[in-house]
Amino acid sequence: MSDTSHRLELPFIQPSQAQKHVTHNEALQRLDALVQLSVVQLEADTPPATATEGEIHGLGADPSGAWAGHAGMLAIRGGTAWQFLAPQEGWRAWDENSGDLHVFTDGAWQRALPALEDLPGLGIGTSSDAANKLAVAAPASLFTHAGDSHRLKINKSAEAETASLLFQSGWTGHAEVGLAGETALTVKTSADGNSWYTALRLDPAAQEISFAPGGTVQARLTDTALELNAPVTGGAVQAEATDATAGRLMTVGAFGWGTEAAQVPGDDIDDIATAGSYRLSATVIGNSPGLAPLSPAEGSPLLQLQSDGANAAQLLVAQPSGAGHIRTRSSGTWQEWRGLYDTHNVVGVVSQSGGQPAGAVIERGENANGEYIRLADGTQIATNANSPITTAPAAFAGAITKIDNDKLWLGRWF
Repeated sequence: MSDTSHRLELPFIQPSQAQKHVTHNEALQRLDALVQLSVVQLEADTPPATATEGEIHGLGADPSGAWAGHAGMLAIRGGTAWQFLAPQEGWRAWDENSGDLHVFTDGAWQRALPALEDLPGLGIGTSSDAANKLAVAAPASLFTHAGDSHRLKINKSAEAETASLLFQSGWTGHAEVGLAGETALTVKTSADGNSWYTALRLDPAAQEISFAPGGTVQARLTDTALELNAPVTGGAVQAEATDATAGRLMTVGAFGWGTEAAQVPGDDIDDIATAGSYRLSATVIGNSPGLAPLSPAEGSPLLQLQSDGANAAQLLVAQPSGAGHIRTRSSGTWQEWRGLYDTHNVVGVVSQSGGQPAGAVIERGENANGEYIRLADGTQIATNANSPITTAPAAFAGAITKIDNDKLWLGRWF
C-alpha cells in the first residue's frame, strides 16, 4: 500500500502509526490548499519577504532562495516553511495577479479561455472556416463608438488586390463596393454573380466620377465639366416641345430650336406665349384672319420674340414669296402686321392703304410723254425731253409744279 494518495499525494495514516493526527492534519492542509486552487501569481521566481499561512505561488522556470530547485511546482506556505507540490494535468488555478483562470496542460499553466488575440478563427452563431476567419450569423451586427467616432477599416496589401464589401443573395453576389484591383472606389453589380459591370467609379487620380450602368459610361463628372453620353429624360426635362415650366432642361426641338419648327400652340398665333420658332399649318392660317392679306402658305416659318407676358414680337416669312412681315404685342394686344422691305420689294409698284405704304418704296416708269419716279409717301417726279410740252409723262393728282421750261414736273401721284 502506498503512503500517499495517487493524485493529491495526501499522506495516508499507517497501521499502528503513532501521532496519527500529524498525518491527518498534513492531508487536510493539502486539501485546503488545492481545493478551489487560487495562487498569488504564476511564473514566480522570487519568494516574498513575508508570507501568510496558506499562501500559494506557481513557480517559474528559475526559482531562487527558499524556492530553488522547485521549478514549475506549487509553493504552499505552511506554518514557517514552504511545501512544494507538482501540479498535474488538468488542474485549474485562479491567478490572483492577472485575474484569469488557468489550466495546467502539457507541463505549463495556460489560460483556460484563450486570449482574444491571434485567434485562428471566430464564429458567432455559426462556424468560421479557412477563408472566413470571422463568421457571424445574426439578425444584425453593431459597430459603435466608444465615446467619439468609429471607423471600420478594410485594408489590402497592394493596389492590384481587392478591399471591398460584397453583397449576396442566396450566396450569389449581386453588388460589390470597394477598391477592386485599383485605388478607385467602384460600385459593381451583377445579375447572376458571374458577369459584373462597374456602375459607379470614383477615381482619386483623375478627380472624376463616372456612371456606367450596363458597363458603358453614360455620364462623367470632373471638377471642370459634366459629360453626358445618354439622352436626358425625367421630371427635370421638358415634357413636350412647348413645355415652359421654370427650371426644366430644354431639349433639342423645344420651341422649334435645333430641329423642325414647333407646332403653334392652340392652332392660333395669338395664343403663343413663349419665345420660339413655329410653323404655320392650314388650321393656324384659318384661325388667324390677320394672316390672309399676307398670303402665307402652310409651313411658313414664324418667329416669336418674347419680352414678357404682355409684350412680344412676331416675325413671319410668308412662303413661297419670301415676303417678311412683323407685328408687336403691347400690353397684351397684338398690333397690325407690317411688311419688311428688302431687295425684292424696295423697287416696284408703289401704293398706299390708309395712308401707309402698301407696295414698293420706289417706282420708276415711262410712257410716250417721258419718264417718272414715284415714292411711297406720294411724291412723283416726272421728266420730258421734249420742250415745250402740254401733257405730263404720268398722271398727277392735285396741283403740280413745272420746272425748267416744263421739262421737270413735281407733284403727287395720289
